[in-house]
Amino acid sequence: MIVLEPKSLSGQRSPWVLPSLCAVAAFYLYVNLFISPRVPILLGGDQVYFWMDAQRMLHGELPYRDFFQFTPHGTDVVYFALFKFFGPHIWVTNLVVLALGVALCGICFSIAIQIMELELALPTTLLFLTLIYTRLLNATHHWFSVIVILCAVRVLLRRQSHAMIFCAGCLLGLAGFFSQSHAGAALLAFVVWLGWQHFREGKKWLVDAAILLLGFATALGAAESYFIVVIGWKVLWYFQVTYVLHFMVGGPGTSFLGMPPWNGWRHFPSTVQYLTVYLLLPIVYVVTLWKCWKGSSEPLVCEQHRKAMLVALTGSVLLFEVMFSLNWLRIYTISMPGVILLLWLVRSFKARRMALRIVWAAILFIAATEIVHAHHGYVVAELPAGRAAMEPEAYQKLEWIGQHTQPEEFFFDSAWPGIYLPLRLRNPVFAEGVGLDTETRPEFVQQAIAQLDEKKVRYILWSKQLNLQGSPDPPTSSLAPLRVYLHERYKKVKVFADQDEIWQRE
Repeated sequence: MIVLEPKSLSGQRSPWVLPSLCAVAAFYLYVNLFISPRVPILLGGDQVYFWMDAQRMLHGELPYRDFFQFTPHGTDVVYFALFKFFGPHIWVTNLVVLALGVALCGICFSIAIQIMELELALPTTLLFLTLIYTRLLNATHHWFSVIVILCAVRVLLRRQSHAMIFCAGCLLGLAGFFSQSHAGAALLAFVVWLGWQHFREGKKWLVDAAILLLGFATALGAAESYFIVVIGWKVLWYFQVTYVLHFMVGGPGTSFLGMPPWNGWRHFPSTVQYLTVYLLLPIVYVVTLWKCWKGSSEPLVCEQHRKAMLVALTGSVLLFEVMFSLNWLRIYTISMPGVILLLWLVRSFKARRMALRIVWAAILFIAATEIVHAHHGYVVAELPAGRAAMEPEAYQKLEWIGQHTQPEEFFFDSAWPGIYLPLRLRNPVFAEGVGLDTETRPEFVQQAIAQLDEKKVRYILWSKQLNLQGSPDPPTSSLAPLRVYLHERYKKVKVFADQDEIWQRE
């Protein structure tokens, strides 16, 4: 067993620094999430899937059994608990994004202050907040899993004993309740770090690795126990492992390395930010790993290398893991270790002061740009889930659907579940939606047809992305039977500005 007490670089740190930093982060996020105390901005992104799942759980449904899910169900459970306590309101989802952002800033600063001075730890945290987190404002399973993984990192940066190693293993197991791939990757990084550390010191490491694995299995087993009993481990294994490996793992999400498609020079600043993150992460990790491997005989430097190595290994393995299904959202959610190490490397620059000025200028520029962008052209509407501000195009769609439906009514949004929470409508089918790729299995399509027919669903919102537009279905598509059913049982009654269509049952 190794017991290492860190030599903190934060000797000048005052107890008010972290609370003040969190208060600044909360205010900045609030400005980006609300246009007034009672008017949240209606958010989008993949988090809407978890909102829908939580709504379904409020009606007694369970993931894998009653509705589709391929990630672990921890995020569903978080939103379900919050909706159960506060009600399924739009402001609740924005509050989750705000609280998660503040917590991420807290753990970012807490890790950074272990390996760098206060004057570097502060811009590190604010750079993460402005460059990374505010770009998404999307509280998905990725962020929930990553923050727990980073808590495990923080535990071992403070003290490395058998108890702390077991605690870190438990945190990694809890991370597996949100994302199976992130947790598995982080576990590998921790095992490699223990092996590297013991290899350098000439000591055995199997006991520490076994304790880490025991903690991981204990926490993950406890978190999954209810669903294993109710749903069955075979069903969980199919959706979380088999389905993911066969139908979810692929190349980049877009032709441009998973980055959003080019939309003209007006979006050039955003494109530069994406490219910066994409380029910096591998460079920072390679340089840090080389520097730590090279090592130093000076005790203080050796201690800092030990800590930086854990951060670098965790970030590197997470980056390698997301490369199998590359998109910018996944890259951003696992980028905090890279942001921390970027400023850690700045410590050794000869032009350190100039580099810090550049970082602070970038923080201020990005923050001002995001605040201006967050308050433009919104329409405020009263919705069943509460008052919210939204884009005019979204308002047009929600207004029409809201006028023709009632809360708790079954309504099928074919490609994107963004209308369920705002209008408090219910998804009537097992699938979360349908698409033209292999993720939409033929059995899901047949089941959807049967459930739409059984529940006599009155309206279907059909996405323009699912129309043939003169071209045959791609070989991966299973939608032909559903398209036939749509034309036989429904009639088109409305076309929105974005070319999405409303079909009404005849």
